[in-house]
Amino acid sequence: MQGDPRPDAPRSPENEAIGLYYDDFAPAYVPGWRSLQHYGSLVADFLLRTVTPECRVLDVGCGPGQLTRNLAPDVSVTGVDLSPRMLAVARTERPGGRYEQHDFHDPLPGGWGRFDVVVAVGCLEFCRDLTATLRNLADACAPGARLLVGVVEDRTAREPGHSRRAFSEDGLPGVDMHCYDATAQLAAVTAAGLSPWSYRFVPAWRHEEYSYVVQYGLWELRKDAPRP
Repeated sequence: MQGDPRPDAPRSPENEAIGLYYDDFAPAYVPGWRSLQHYGSLVADFLLRTVTPECRVLDVGCGPGQLTRNLAPDVSVTGVDLSPRMLAVARTERPGGRYEQHDFHDPLPGGWGRFDVVVAVGCLEFCRDLTATLRNLADACAPGARLLVGVVEDRTAREPGHSRRAFSEDGLPGVDMHCYDATAQLAAVTAAGLSPWSYRFVPAWRHEEYSYVVQYGLWELRKDAPRP
């Protein structure tokens, strides 16, 4: 099922800037990003272990859909992103998917149903409220759903909990990259009603503009089924 972007949805100036930034290089994203990112194989391993026939997958911050586009045809993929051009590329690459313009800070529409597998990796750099965002994802999950979530963790930050770094003074001036220490990440996970299964501190991608490697707290989470 193909979705359409929602041009009538309210967008903050920050979201508008992020969407335009990624619009600019949507067609060239995959080959350019492949040389920078370190998490592709970790996502592929997670999907191999968790995706089952006819399950429903939510790809948060899907970009051009490169992480989930090659899943089996009987798997239902829904991708959300701020960039209309990224979504257009994703629709072309997986015509049977559903791709919608949506801000992960907002609850997902109930009409989309519930998801069995959720991937939110390579997007939470722009997450201003980790607890609320994870709660939105948890609310969209079916009981027993599995999630893979990558949160920027800056162990050099002077502030505990939630800190910020400039994302790009060249392409996104004034837009911050949001970082959370491991304690804040765990607090957000539990406040969202999710169960942590594993946590790893891993290289995520190389930030060429500032010459450092962004690190993730990479979490495998589960939405537990209600107790009888």
